[in-house]
Amino acid sequence: MTRTQQSRGRESLVLAAERLVAERGLHGVRVSEVVKEAGQRNNSAVTYHFGSWQNLLLAVWDSHTVPINAERAALIADARDRDEFDLRAMVSAYLDPLVADMARHRPSYWARFSEQWLATVNLDYLTLDAEAEADQPRTESVLVLHALLMDIRDSLHHLPEDSRDRRAALMGRYVIGALAAWEREDDPVVPLDDLRRELLSTALALLQAP
Repeated sequence: MTRTQQSRGRESLVLAAERLVAERGLHGVRVSEVVKEAGQRNNSAVTYHFGSWQNLLLAVWDSHTVPINAERAALIADARDRDEFDLRAMVSAYLDPLVADMARHRPSYWARFSEQWLATVNLDYLTLDAEAEADQPRTESVLVLHALLMDIRDSLHHLPEDSRDRRAALMGRYVIGALAAWEREDDPVVPLDDLRRELLSTALALLQAP
């Protein structure tokens, strides 16, 4: 198998896994179904290319989080340079790269894939226990997102300290859930950029509520 064939084989599996997990959930998909969806005949293709099912899921994760969080890092750096890194800028840095990623991939499955991951963790996913934390991706790009959510949490001075993590997590769930619902629509009534503007306003309202 040539390198080009290997690369295409990996990519087809990543795309198939993302779509099927987005539609059925992390525990609703068999490896054999992903292999078939990817147009491959060898049932050991996942093991050959990724070593394990978990590594394939991490490849799906990285295929989106690396560019998304690189864009987030740039937005954060720019806002800090302009001394405008306020709550609105933080939420924009969280939201805008997600929307840009969805616009690049038509049809998009990433919000639904993320929603399926959120369904496996506690309501307040910013304060996972040690066991749950160990199961989560800890790549360098993900640390950008984690730091941003911590900045959002730390800016919520109007809330009791013990509820700030939960409020930031609720904001994230709200945004992902709304974007996932948009993805599910065959012919969305609301243009994606209009949804982005509305989500920015309502996510800010959620964070700023008493």
